[in-house]
Amino acid sequence: MIIIPSIDISGGYAVKRVRGVRGTELIRLSVDEAIKLTRRFNFVHIVDLDGAEQGRLVNIDSIARISREFNSKCEVGGGIRTPEVGKEALKLCSKVVIGTAALEGPGAINEFIKSLGYESVVVSIDVLGNFVMSRGWTKPVGELQAVINSLPRVHTLIYTAIDVEGTGAGPLISREVIELLRSKADEVFYAGGISTCGHIEQLRDLGLDGVIIGYALYVKGVDCAGSWG
Repeated sequence: MIIIPSIDISGGYAVKRVRGVRGTELIRLSVDEAIKLTRRFNFVHIVDLDGAEQGRLVNIDSIARISREFNSKCEVGGGIRTPEVGKEALKLCSKVVIGTAALEGPGAINEFIKSLGYESVVVSIDVLGNFVMSRGWTKPVGELQAVINSLPRVHTLIYTAIDVEGTGAGPLISREVIELLRSKADEVFYAGGISTCGHIEQLRDLGLDGVIIGYALYVKGVDCAGSWG
């Protein structure tokens, strides 16, 4: 089970929002403070929240600062809507995360893979209720199963449960959904609602490859790093 910390950036600060809603920030740290909390990990997940809303990378200086600290061992998403922007993002991190571009037009995924490389492209599926959301979690794309079925084969999928994101209420995903995701990806990661090491054990037992944590790290101070390889 791989544990990856997330650094969500807005206005040049690391923040943690409840269900992604602007104005619900539970924490607001400098990028250096966030780096200090995540330095013990080998890899970091970066989200440009402003970029997700505006459709372009916005917090480039902050992303570059994190990238230098982690020697580019990071993945970055938020506003990466074209392969050209993806190439710029790959100058900072070893992987790019695409959501809106992938979900609103699944055929675009192959364009990203062709331009950036199969293992460099991560597809994010953000789910509210039973609907997949895009454009900073503001626009429903379609019903979960239909959207997943429309995807081509990818290296990595990230499933985020928006309903519990930033709440610490526990994971929200079924074994059936995981099996469906597995039919489309080599690796499947989960994010949303995690606040204890027990939650991570639960997800490991469901057969996931890894988890992305934010609330557990910043709000609860949970340290599960090193518990599993």
